Amino acid sequence: MAQKKPLRERIREAGGLYLYINTRLIKYAGPASRGPYGPGKELPCGHCGRPKDEHTVGADGALLCPRTPEADA
Repeated sequence: MAQKKPLRERIREAGGLYLYINTRLIKYAGPASRGPYGPGKELPCGHCGRPKDEHTVGADGALLCPRTPEADA
């Protein structure tokens, strides 16, 4: 059975403790996940799902969802 290098040596070869732990973590957890939003895209409203720039600002500073024809009927 082949012997492993001592932990101290493996950490030093990796470039330090942070890099050693980070590479080990990525092996198990995978790379960082990315959302469906690219640069410059804004998150949609959590209530109606429409872009937040279509909303109006109320008197108290809260965003008000735009009216839809289905809601008026």
